[in-house]
Amino acid sequence: MTTHAMAAEFKVPVSYEIMYVDLKDTSKFGSDFDIKLDKGHHQVVVRYNQNIRNSDDLNLYRSEPIIIDFDVEQDTKLELKAPYIRKDQQASDYADKPTFTIVDAKTGSKYDYTDQMLPMKPGFQPTRNYLEEIKVFTGVKVANAASSAATYAPTPPPKEVAETNEFQMMQFWFNKSDAATRKDFRIWMVDNTHQPKAKNTQFEMLTFWFNKATPTERKAFQVWLVQ
Repeated sequence: MTTHAMAAEFKVPVSYEIMYVDLKDTSKFGSDFDIKLDKGHHQVVVRYNQNIRNSDDLNLYRSEPIIIDFDVEQDTKLELKAPYIRKDQQASDYADKPTFTIVDAKTGSKYDYTDQMLPMKPGFQPTRNYLEEIKVFTGVKVANAASSAATYAPTPPPKEVAETNEFQMMQFWFNKSDAATRKDFRIWMVDNTHQPKAKNTQFEMLTFWFNKATPTERKAFQVWLVQ
């Protein structure tokens, strides 16, 4: 992550993989079980990923990506603690609802963090772009390894879609929505079965115009949301 003195270490068990760090993907993640982090705010995406051998069969169990946010202090050693599972049914159940804690390895005390799991998409999705889904789902971007997540700040849409009615209506209703509605809509774009606890006009109009938009307009709108 950096070439100068490291401030902290984050470690996961062999039943987990590290997918992204501060919205970055490198060849080191996934097969590595620990990373070095500078002091400051970080977003780390992990996933339960365990093979269980049963006679001659080797079964793989994976959870959806889990987005973890925390603030790192100098010389901190953090460990993700999770149960090690040896049976297929237990692994399948755990992959649906993984539970874990993050502790300070030096003191053994629980470390402050927030986590949320990316919603599951229906159907077989062998080529999902998890990184783009996470950007849309969280609605933020991490500027660098030593800074806090950037404030939402949309950029102008591409010229070819800037004047389409569908794109402008999506912008209009998103800007009129409150924070809870925006979050519900981001989840809905990943999982179309998601519904807010209390429906409102803004959410209904957002989904209406998104469904009317072309794939190009939808993609441009998603880029507008995260840049």
